[in-house]
Amino acid sequence: MNSSRVCAYCKKAGSLTREHIWPAGIIKRAKDINTSYLGKLEKFVDAELTIKDVCSACNNGPLSALDAYICDLFDAQFSRPAIRRQPRTFIYDYEVLLRWLLKISYNSARMNESDVEVLSRHVEFVLNGGELPTGIQVRLELIHSSPNPNWSPGSETVKEIPAISIRCARVDMPENPLPGATLRLVAIYGFYFWVVIAPPHVKASLLHEGLPGKLLPNNRSKLSLYATRGMLEFHASWALNPRASQSMRELRARRAR
Repeated sequence: MNSSRVCAYCKKAGSLTREHIWPAGIIKRAKDINTSYLGKLEKFVDAELTIKDVCSACNNGPLSALDAYICDLFDAQFSRPAIRRQPRTFIYDYEVLLRWLLKISYNSARMNESDVEVLSRHVEFVLNGGELPTGIQVRLELIHSSPNPNWSPGSETVKEIPAISIRCARVDMPENPLPGATLRLVAIYGFYFWVVIAPPHVKASLLHEGLPGKLLPNNRSKLSLYATRGMLEFHASWALNPRASQSMRELRARRAR
């Protein structure tokens, strides 16, 4: 049954529908991924993540069009693995890509109750596009596969751990020179997008150069870059998270029954 509340995007009251945190088209394409991670609880779940606070006009209109664009990017770009230190050219429409990155970040933020206020300031741009918001920069990092330390000749384990990830999360910035700056990660297979949102009246260009990835210019449609970090190297600290590891073991045990 639909509820009558205010849409998280257009702010109009009415019947609300379920919005997928990740587009159904991406979930369908990402056949190698069969779990979802709920950051708020540090828990893996055997279900697609949704949130029920978006009206059907937004869900089936502009938000659906953004998802269609990212699915096309998946087919043309994300589905092709990045090779270590092999040059790669990323072709993109900056405005549409930024709108989608802000959209999925906002969806994830509402579910995990983090950065909601910051991201809600950009819902009009997400819906309608137009003039680029100030104080935001997007950086892109390519991640390549890693040798599997548990592999040995003749073993049944895979020789390499592929760069396959579907994740959107808040990232804390150590030694952040701009108090209040927000950093969000949106990872699609080996493409890791870093969305940097500076505090009001502060230019994103003032952020220190220690941020990961390469700046995605907003006045171009191509970016050449290399994959310099491996999957295990990138996720080393996250893999040591005891609650997440325990949750994955429990999920595997349930599936084995």
